[in-house]
Amino acid sequence: MKLRITGRHMNVTPALREYVDTRFQRLDRYGLKVGSLQVVLGVEKLQHKAEVVGAVNGKRVQAKTSTREMYATIDALVDRIDAQFRKWKERLVDHKPNKTRRPRESAQRSTKLGQGEPAEVERQAVPILSIDQAHKQFSALSPTSPFMLFINAETGRVQLVQRVTSGRLAVIEPYPEGGRVRTLPSLLS
Repeated sequence: MKLRITGRHMNVTPALREYVDTRFQRLDRYGLKVGSLQVVLGVEKLQHKAEVVGAVNGKRVQAKTSTREMYATIDALVDRIDAQFRKWKERLVDHKPNKTRRPRESAQRSTKLGQGEPAEVERQAVPILSIDQAHKQFSALSPTSPFMLFINAETGRVQLVQRVTSGRLAVIEPYPEGGRVRTLPSLLS
């Protein structure tokens, strides 16, 4: 941390400069990126004033204090800057990037569907099957099953098998421009 110490209506003695340096060294413990801090010490009437302006982690830092003694003023100034540094450090520690946070389990398990109650989300592996295998497995399922999702082993695309009103099975392939429906008996022959 680089300190620029100047005096307003007073001379900054080497002892005063050394005291400011030692007091501001305690701010290094926070490990923040501190550029340079401009410390202005001054005297007006019977009041000793101190002010600091600078940038820390790209944000502006500023504090002013005033007491009847210069050393007490410097201590109060360092305490105010210390409080700002501590607040920023706590924010950095408490607010980790989103990618390291774990999503809440309740958000994974249920979603809102319209105006109804939350629905349970069940995650299952999608089998990799040929169209013949998908036809056999879907035919073996109960007739109340509306569809079966699978990955076509030949094309690597996600496909859906469902019962059509005529009792036949249809394979639906999702495409960006729209779906394409093919019936299974015509594919199998």
